[in-house]
Amino acid sequence: MIIRSVFLIAFLSVYDILGCVSVSIVGVYLMYRDKKILGLIPARGGSVAVPEKNIYPLNGKPLISYTIDSAQKSMLLDALYCSTNDDKIAAVATSGTDCRVIRRPDALCTDTSKTIDCVLHALNELSAGGEHFDYVMILQPTSPLRRAEDIDACIRYVVDHNLIGCVSISEIPYLPVLMRHTEYTGGIEKLVSPIAGNGTCRRQDAKITYYVDGCLYLWAVSEILSKKGNLSLNDAPFGYKIDSKYAVDINTMADIRWCEYLLKEAE
Repeated sequence: MIIRSVFLIAFLSVYDILGCVSVSIVGVYLMYRDKKILGLIPARGGSVAVPEKNIYPLNGKPLISYTIDSAQKSMLLDALYCSTNDDKIAAVATSGTDCRVIRRPDALCTDTSKTIDCVLHALNELSAGGEHFDYVMILQPTSPLRRAEDIDACIRYVVDHNLIGCVSISEIPYLPVLMRHTEYTGGIEKLVSPIAGNGTCRRQDAKITYYVDGCLYLWAVSEILSKKGNLSLNDAPFGYKIDSKYAVDINTMADIRWCEYLLKEAE
C-alpha cells in the first residue's frame, strides 16, 4: 500500500498458508519480508508517434493515470515516484495521488536514452535524500491495463525466492518457427528465419514461447548498482506470466484506439 495518509489504519491480509498473516499499515513502510520496494514510473516528455503520449486522454483519462492507479492499489509497494523532465506530466502524476516526482535531466530524456539510466538516476537521487530500497519495480506508463494483483504477485514471487531480476511475460499466439525478418539480396527482399532448422512444426509439438511484454520489471537495487546500470532490464533471468489481454503496450494511435475499445468492452 502506497503511503497516502498520516493516519495509521491497520488491517489484516491473509497470504500464503493458514497462520501466515501480514499486517498492512497506511502511513508507514510495509516492507514485505523486510524488503523495501520502490515503484518507479519513467515518463519523459517529447514523444513523437503520439504527441504528449504519457498524458494522452485514453478513454478520457491521462494515460499515466492508469499506471498510478494500479500502483496505488498495490499492497506491497512502499513508495511511488515518477521520473520525468516534463512539467505537464509532473502535474498530472502528482494531482490527487501519492506519487512524487524525480526531476530527470534532459540529457536522460532523448530518443536514444535508456530506461536503465533513468532508473539509476532515480536511485541515486533518492539515496542522496536518505531513501534506500531493496527492489525497484519499473512501471511503464504505456501499459494501462496492468493489474495491481500482478504487481503484488510478481513482488512476492521475486522476494520469496530471493531473485535478482524478473520481467513480466505473455504468451506468443503463433509459432516462433513461422517468424521471419527480411534482408535485401541483389535488390530483392529475401525472407530469413531467426531460428535455425526446419520451419515445419506441429502446433501441439511446439514449446510455449513468451515475449517480454513491458508491464513489469522488478530488479534488486543491489544488482543495478553493482553493474552501475550496465544491464538490460529486458534480460532478467526470471519471468512472471501475465495474461496477454492485460499486456497492451501503447506506442501508436492504433494501440490507443484498440485499448479504448478494450476498456469500453470491460465497462
